[in-house]
Order: sequence, then C-alpha cells, then structure tokens
Amino acid sequence: MMTRRLILIEGVPGSGKSTVAQMVSEILKGQGKKVQLFQEGNLDHPADYEGVAFYDAGDFEVLLKKHEEYREVLESNATAYGDGFLIPYRKMREQWGIELPDHIVQDIRYLRNFF
Repeated sequence: MMTRRLILIEGVPGSGKSTVAQMVSEILKGQGKKVQLFQEGNLDHPADYEGVAFYDAGDFEVLLKKHEEYREVLESNATAYGDGFLIPYRKMREQWGIELPDHIVQDIRYLRNFF
C-alpha cells in the first residue's frame, strides 16, 4: 500500500517559504523519498483551481455555441470530468500559448460553475 504525505508551508510574503520548501524537498529526496514540489503559481499544481472552470455538459454546449469560432480550441483542451468538462483556461493561455481573446476568458471565468 502506498502512503502519501502532504507538507504545506505557509507564511507572510518574504518570510522564506520557498527556501524552506526547497530545503525540505532536498532533505526528503536525500532520504530516498519520491518528492514533488509545487510552488505557488505553478500551473501544474494538482490543487490549482484558480485557472480552471467546470461546466456541466449543457452549459459547455452553450459556451461553445456562443463562441463558435473557438469551438475546436475549447473542445480539444477541455477534459471530461463527471457529467461535465474542466477548462484549464489559465494554462491554455500562459503555458500552452493558445490565443484566447479576453472576452472569451472572461466568459469562461465568470460563467463557470464550482464543484
């Protein structure tokens, strides 16, 4: 059985959180542990929901119809999740370089559902 551990490091800006996190990561790796370090702002962070929208299937279709010219881009980058779709709009723009106009991103952000 695999045991997972989560270590969170919090503090005020400039207090050394990143430095401590890096040191903890290196110590654990030195002990032979498998470590994944996610710094704030990392778009691959497994709990980063700031840049991800959830649409149920019906609302997703409404979004696609409203922005028909971006249907293929939205469909190809959305991930099926339960009865709907996750749209990683922040990652699409910042990491993958997909050109999404601001008005579409605004629609995705403000018309989204939360799960």
